[in-house]
Order: sequence, then C-alpha cells, then structure tokens
Amino acid sequence: MPGPRPRRNASRGKTMPLNFDPSTHTYTLDGKVLPSVTQILQGVGLINFNGIDPGILKKAADFGTAVHQATALDDLGDLDEESLDPALKPYLEAWRGFRGPMKFDAIEQPLCHPDYGFAGTPDRVKWNTIYDIKTGTTVYPSTGIQLAGYSILAGIPTARRLAVQLKADGTYQVHEFKDRKDREIFLACLSVYKWREKNATS
Repeated sequence: MPGPRPRRNASRGKTMPLNFDPSTHTYTLDGKVLPSVTQILQGVGLINFNGIDPGILKKAADFGTAVHQATALDDLGDLDEESLDPALKPYLEAWRGFRGPMKFDAIEQPLCHPDYGFAGTPDRVKWNTIYDIKTGTTVYPSTGIQLAGYSILAGIPTARRLAVQLKADGTYQVHEFKDRKDREIFLACLSVYKWREKNATS
C-alpha cells in the first residue's frame, strides 16, 4: 500500500494534508489525530463486539481486509489472480457479479471533514452513491449510520447508500439504507464521542 499522502477532503476538490496509516488505521490532519467513522460508532456503542472472542474477531477482520484489498485491486486492474488465496475467490466473484462493467469515482480513498473533525474511507464512491462492502453473515442497521458518515465525508449529503454483502457461495445481496435521519444520528454520535473524549481527560 502507498505511504501517507495528501487526500481529498469533503469538498470533493480541495486537497488537505490528511495522512492515513493503514497499519494502525489512524488518520492525522495537520498533526492532529481524527477519529474514524467506525471508531465513532464503536465509541458510542452502535458497534459492539463485547462477548466475542478476540481471536475470532481478528480472524474475521483480517479476512475482511483481504477481501477489500482483492476487490480494490481488481477494480483497478492490478489484481494478480493466480496468487489469490482460494478462500477469497468466491467473494471476488460475488463482487464482480455486482460490479459488472461499472467504474468508480473513488476506490478506498481516505477522506476527512476538517469542520466536523473526523475521517474515514468509503469503500467505493460513484457519482451520488456510496458503497460499503460487507463479508459477514449479517448486515446490521448501524451500517446505515456508517454510510451516512461516509456521505458527509464525500460531500454528498443526499447520497444513495448501499451495502453490498458478499457471500461464500459467490453470490451477493444489496442492502439499501433510506432513512434520512441517519445523517442526524451520525452527527449526534460524533457529538457524544467528542464529549466523551474531552471529558475523559478533563
């Protein structure tokens, strides 16, 4: 993966000095660490993995990361399919079945919102649609809030929000989130997260 470099901000045009470290999943803007969309939702309890064995969580996260990398490389035309782990192939085929000939405007591009003070990486952006790739057996309602956060980052407040669930049998299922209150809920989560961060150290 390439090293940190300037990324586009929420204005969809102006570059900002946003650095992203994929090894720690840390976003830094002008030397200040910004919380990610996922960290915000975890921080307020909308994403909760309590009670799940950490080893199982890590294995699932690593697998999901590998699927994301494979699909991103495939979209860019840079995938070495011969060296691909066979376990990933059904998920890649599922993604290809969904994607078809579609070309995306942004693929795994880290973004930040300098005014709201958070960052994140939408899986795909195309015109007025935000896509999130899922590899788990369940797509949770909080995904709608997650995608609302990404739509703010992408500068598309009224974006169509789709989660594409890739399955081990090579098929896929599309989940669309239409609740217009999701944006308000995400911003409320952001406010609570920042309040907790401020008061935890004050």
